Amino acid sequence: MAAWFIVVLSVPLAAGDNSLLHPLALERPDASVFPLPAQARHLPPFGTEVDGAKATNKFWANWVVEEGRELSIHAMPYVLRYDASTGQPNMKVSRASSDARVMQYGDSETNGGEKIRYYFSPFVSEFGLSALEVASQEGQTIVKEGLFGVHAEVRGPSGTGRKILFPIYSGMAYVSGFYTGFTPKISSDRALLVVERVSNGIWRLLNNGGKEFRLYALDASGAFADESFDFTAQGTMTKAFEGWIRLAEVQAPEDRDILDFHAAAVLVDWHLELEADGLITYRFTKDAAVPKQVLHFANAHHQKLLAGNTQVVTQLTPLAPPTKGLMKGVAGDLWHLQVNVSETRSLGFLPDTEPDSSKEEDLKQKAYGTLQFFLHSDQWKQAMFKGSYYFSGKGFQKVAYTCLMLEKYYGKEHSHTQSCANLLIRGFQCLYAPTVPECNGAPLGLYYDEEWHGVASREGFSDIGCRNADFGNACYNDHHYHFSYYVVSAAVLVKLKPEFAQNQDTHFPQFRSFDWFDLHSWSRGVIPSADGKDQESTSEELNLLYGIHLWGMVLQREPLRELGTTMLTLCAMTIREFFLMKEDNPHHPEDFVTNHVTGIFFQNKVDYATWFGWRYDFIHGIQMLPVTPALLMIRTPEFCRQEWDNILSRLPLSPTDPWTSLLVTGTLAIIEPEEAYQRLNAMLPEHMDDGLTWAWALYWSASLSGTAGAPSTSLVSSTGSTGAAEENLALYRLAVASSELSADFAAARAVDGLFVTRWSPTVAELSPWISVDLGAVHALSHVVLLWGEFYPSSYLLQGAMASDWTTLAVALGSSELQRLDVHGTFARWVRVQCQSGGDLRLWEFQVFEDAETPVISTTEPSTTASTATTSTAATTATSQAQSTTSVSDVVTTVIPETTTVVTSTVSGPSTTTPFYGPNLAFQKPVLSSSFRSAMEHAYKAVDGDLDSQWASVAMNDQWLWVDLLGLYAVNRIVLLFGDVPQQFVLQTAPDGIKWTDLATVNGADGFISTEFSPPALTQWIRVVCQTACSIRELTIHGDVPGASTAPTTSSTLSPTTPAVSSTQEVTGTSSSPHTTSSGSTGTVNRVNLAQQRPVLASSQQLPDGHVSRMTDGLLNTQWASAVGDAQPWAWVDLLGLYTVAEVAVHWAADAAEYEIQTSLNGVQWTPISPRASALSGQTVRTVFPGNTPATQWIRIVCLSFGPTCSIKELFVYDVAGPDSATTAAPVTTALPASTAAPAENVALNKPVLASSSILPDEFASRAVDGLSSTQWRSAAGDQWIWVDLLGRYTLDHVRVQWGNQLPSSFNLETSFNAVTWASAVAQQQPESTSQRVDIAATTQWLRVYCTAGCSIQELQVYGSPATGRLLADEGTAPILV
Repeated sequence: MAAWFIVVLSVPLAAGDNSLLHPLALERPDASVFPLPAQARHLPPFGTEVDGAKATNKFWANWVVEEGRELSIHAMPYVLRYDASTGQPNMKVSRASSDARVMQYGDSETNGGEKIRYYFSPFVSEFGLSALEVASQEGQTIVKEGLFGVHAEVRGPSGTGRKILFPIYSGMAYVSGFYTGFTPKISSDRALLVVERVSNGIWRLLNNGGKEFRLYALDASGAFADESFDFTAQGTMTKAFEGWIRLAEVQAPEDRDILDFHAAAVLVDWHLELEADGLITYRFTKDAAVPKQVLHFANAHHQKLLAGNTQVVTQLTPLAPPTKGLMKGVAGDLWHLQVNVSETRSLGFLPDTEPDSSKEEDLKQKAYGTLQFFLHSDQWKQAMFKGSYYFSGKGFQKVAYTCLMLEKYYGKEHSHTQSCANLLIRGFQCLYAPTVPECNGAPLGLYYDEEWHGVASREGFSDIGCRNADFGNACYNDHHYHFSYYVVSAAVLVKLKPEFAQNQDTHFPQFRSFDWFDLHSWSRGVIPSADGKDQESTSEELNLLYGIHLWGMVLQREPLRELGTTMLTLCAMTIREFFLMKEDNPHHPEDFVTNHVTGIFFQNKVDYATWFGWRYDFIHGIQMLPVTPALLMIRTPEFCRQEWDNILSRLPLSPTDPWTSLLVTGTLAIIEPEEAYQRLNAMLPEHMDDGLTWAWALYWSASLSGTAGAPSTSLVSSTGSTGAAEENLALYRLAVASSELSADFAAARAVDGLFVTRWSPTVAELSPWISVDLGAVHALSHVVLLWGEFYPSSYLLQGAMASDWTTLAVALGSSELQRLDVHGTFARWVRVQCQSGGDLRLWEFQVFEDAETPVISTTEPSTTASTATTSTAATTATSQAQSTTSVSDVVTTVIPETTTVVTSTVSGPSTTTPFYGPNLAFQKPVLSSSFRSAMEHAYKAVDGDLDSQWASVAMNDQWLWVDLLGLYAVNRIVLLFGDVPQQFVLQTAPDGIKWTDLATVNGADGFISTEFSPPALTQWIRVVCQTACSIRELTIHGDVPGASTAPTTSSTLSPTTPAVSSTQEVTGTSSSPHTTSSGSTGTVNRVNLAQQRPVLASSQQLPDGHVSRMTDGLLNTQWASAVGDAQPWAWVDLLGLYTVAEVAVHWAADAAEYEIQTSLNGVQWTPISPRASALSGQTVRTVFPGNTPATQWIRIVCLSFGPTCSIKELFVYDVAGPDSATTAAPVTTALPASTAAPAENVALNKPVLASSSILPDEFASRAVDGLSSTQWRSAAGDQWIWVDLLGRYTLDHVRVQWGNQLPSSFNLETSFNAVTWASAVAQQQPESTSQRVDIAATTQWLRVYCTAGCSIQELQVYGSPATGRLLADEGTAPILV
């Protein structure tokens, strides 16, 4: 399952029996999953002769791509740069001391003038290894790679045989070159003051910068050059030399003897040995068998791990590389390092500590609610399929940790846990074998790259996008961040479903990102960088190593687990040492340590920033995600206390900013878990980071109990405010712009709360603008804008309450976060009007309210009285604020046709629902356009509990409908809102599809009662909020129809030989099947467990053949499968485990053979046999044997049947009924034959799906909403939109009304499964307005495929039902379905 995620292991050199360096597999990756690219890749290998897999993230990577050949590489403590500008070979050496660093302090807009924002070391060629003769033009060539370094070779012109071989390794104490045929020469960018012979083969060098180096010449045997070899004052050797020339810096007089003593031990190779219990060995290979030991430099973390006889040479002065503090010399031909892995070895999936028992039940419910959220309308896809591997991966692990919580509270085998695991299965299946539409939005896929030997994203693979698309994935940047999420998620999946364990990994370099000298990973891939490789998100690297640890654990592969454990321990120690800085950190400048985190840590530079913007919460938050138990290995209580008190507690920490959720879980929860829990509990689920669920954030905080030091004295914003936290009014609101560069840079991206997405206008626009609708007039406090590096010269900030714009502020553009104070202003719309164009990038647009200034409505109340010719709807609102009954504030609302609605505010309590008779909506099936959180789903609006609610997401035109499961004369609808909309519309439909407005009503606090006279005859009621809203309770009142006759049973049974044997009885008008005796009897329990429970079917005939008809308790309704469904099925979820004793099926059509199945998770099914048959009108009763395991799902699978499989009612009992029953079966009536099809648009308001949409307002359903004032618009490139006609139709013609984006051409395609498509009309040219296209085809799905993108105002489809069947509806004309 994780075949292509663990890209760290390959075949080691001579791994012993105890070695942890064993490959996972040797085969080439599956070509069907990882095909070879069709085009040449961007940034291919250059200047390397290494065969097979090549390193991409090591310090020398600049030199193996063409663009980076002249850049430096950082083999600490020395920095090297090859210069061929003079024609002579020249390996320049820079060794900048600490006092030569360039340090840039911050300012008031960044981290303050008293702190260093970044520092770096400039490259100065103190000395270099050159030659008298010219070299070839090809420059340096990499001829050998290892884990710790390379061999680079410089050659003379063709035919000369001259060459210099440079072995370059991390930590090398000498810079060395083996000369063949060249005459050595010492170069320097400074003036050579001294070239002094000390003894045979040893010279002293001094330049005018005060730098002293030791120079050595050794022959191939390791002996120093004799007296015949010398250097001139200009640094040129007196004759050609074959052997080693070496340089080393001298910082103090006592260094000379030490360097001279070890100079003959030339390092030419270096191997890693890794064994269990944290034992690491560095084994050095010398060029000649000399008795002297290798001298090598160690970082601070190496020094803490040294074991055995390996010792630091204390007499040698430490050297300071550009970053990571001082390096000390260590003498030895091998190093033994020992790290304690005992704590890491016991690390599991969840924190070791348990949540407080008082919170357990709430956490359990939130975990289940999160699962329901993911299952509703396929929200799991929205979380897991976000286009990029990075953001999609965060979604995978987000779902995975929900599964772990469900396992904890319900058990591994419980249906909730298994349903969650099935989401991971479906997600991984889309990564391996994507299908449409199931996998829409999943990452594009990966190529197997035979040039670098690895897997890389297809996005940007062959062009400049390689560097930026999906954060440079195609160029091997950030793989250890991106794929870490999938490794952890795969481990969770195998934990919950061990049958998915697979052991595959192949054809990759050994440890692509992890550096076994630095003991952490590097980013950048093959993208050249003057400052070398970098590391930004330490916690995401930790997540990869944690995933390897877990993966080895669930696979029960101890060497793999031990490898992950060792790497995780080493990396955590390194992060604590260099990246997360406590106040006493010695490795960075003192004024930089006060930042507490390093930000972007290059090899040559440390920059307190992120790649996606400069804000404290960005810089610190990126070190905290994802939240897993491994995070506690680096974020100690002592560090978190300092970081929180000194920096994070001083931030606004708005509860609507997703970054707040990270800062609270990643820092505050570790030191003050209860405070963190309360803060998180007060946030809304949609304001969590996109890789964090509300439930997991709360569980995490509840499970932590440790604190560090005294409680924080600074828990409020630095502004001193003690009131409620600020709320970003623009978050998720409707944003529009004068233009958009592409769908990826739409206006909505500036108000999505994510600082990694942006709005950009077209480059040609001279004065672009962007505006946001706040939904209502607000008193404004301030506006926050983040432009980043591409900003306008100046811009106007404008506001409007109606049609005229007023300038609120004028500002100059800036790359920093800008706050514009606008106190005392009022606006509903806020606009940024740029005064210049070009490449502009607005990453975030936030608007904040002045809570202390009241907003006074300017709307005048008015009264209108008129008589409706059809019906009158009277609406009253019961106020929560008053205690006496009064009528006031009568206003006119907009209503359809001649109906007048009068709204009155009437006082009264709101703790109980007013009683107007039986509530027809109570616990009936509901559906909503969206829901805001896992605990605010649609069912909460009809559960009878005023303390719960359904809440929509923060978008306009949100709705909720309820199916009354029968025709009612509705005379009153009562609503209690939580978030009150400005207006809402009440609608009715005979089929849940074709909606008609009943009334449009103003929102108000309290109960809003709308009365209809005469009553409205309907089965479906829908509430449409024009803005976002939440409904605490919806009640519907009217005449209750007469109760139906309950189904009856009598005896006979029809058996075959099954896996689980059962007994069946049949009642009805047909002959009885024969009987087998098995099963049990008992007291009859007449509670039908299936009634009004959740149901699902393979297909259904809408409107009246909906699967919910099978469990509605009515015998005059039925479920009917679609014609053409080869093996239809329908299941019911009993919402709990039951020991089912009998199932009875009342059939509406003949079923020659069907099977009953049970399941614990809705995925794996067990047949209950024998199979049975039935005739139309029969009730067939199946009695389960007494040893049948408990189940939650019951499924009926039709194996042999007529045109459709059709069931009137399904009964499930947990106690068996009597052995025989003698009541007659219900009477059935034949249906009339088909007549000609009506001329109607059969696509109107039907389900649609598009390859892309421009959110928030140009989404797919706009194309079939019947309104020419709206449109669906796609992104650039070839795009499509399909409509599901909810049944098979023989089409006559299609009418397309194009929007403002015409395609180059378009095709019409048909399908019976939305997967396989057939072309019906090809290569049509669009017309500027509405165009009709004749089409002769029978289909259920119709797709419009546009070349180069398109927009459609209306897609209309005309045709007749292919079945030609009519369903009679009593009292009305027949409805054709």
